[in-house]
Amino acid sequence: MTRHYAYGLDIGDLDIAVVDDSKPMQAILRSTLLSFRVRRVRTYDTGATALEMMRLDPPNMIICDWRMKPMSGIALLRAVRQRRNAPLCFLPVIFVTAYGTRTLVDRALRDGAQHVLVKPLSPAGLHARILWTLNDSRPLVMNGDGRYVVDGVAESLDAKARKWQQIGAGNLGKVAAEARRRDRRAETAAEPALVLGQDAVIAGEDGLPLDAEAALRQRFAQVARGKPQSSAA
Repeated sequence: MTRHYAYGLDIGDLDIAVVDDSKPMQAILRSTLLSFRVRRVRTYDTGATALEMMRLDPPNMIICDWRMKPMSGIALLRAVRQRRNAPLCFLPVIFVTAYGTRTLVDRALRDGAQHVLVKPLSPAGLHARILWTLNDSRPLVMNGDGRYVVDGVAESLDAKARKWQQIGAGNLGKVAAEARRRDRRAETAAEPALVLGQDAVIAGEDGLPLDAEAALRQRFAQVARGKPQSSAA
């Protein structure tokens, strides 16, 4: 197992490749990164160009946009992580995107990205994520198709997915139970109240207390006559 190649470096030692098909975004990232006093920032318009040039002169970190053409950011990540592209396969990769959906983040992390940041980026947020990455000791391990991924990420994402499924199932169960309780309450309210409580004291027509059996007989008689019931607690 091998840690990524920027692990333990100082931010001033970073040689960062920025891959983004937007010139304005390239300029923003370049200016922001240089304000952190990194050693070098190089920019590329396409994933194919970046891959070709990085093979000749590897950086030690990649910051990449997700939605690019003709090679998307995820396609570049998968190419970089191939074992045959060593030492590029050991570089830390940070994605930036305006489409930070759960599905996108899950896919990027499973395919070996260290982070996914959502645009617009704040300099403080980017700086914090870079520093975190420099101290990220998680090793890179090879998966079944010959690509390197961050160790333990897939298992962690699977565990979170199971937890959310359990929470969702539990909520559905609570909703169903509450619906059943409402139905029972409605049925009970629609029936004549002929069941005496344990401590009930029922008054007869003359106002004197009745025993339970007599009270029950009187209630049946009242219901049969359609006469209102009188009770006293």
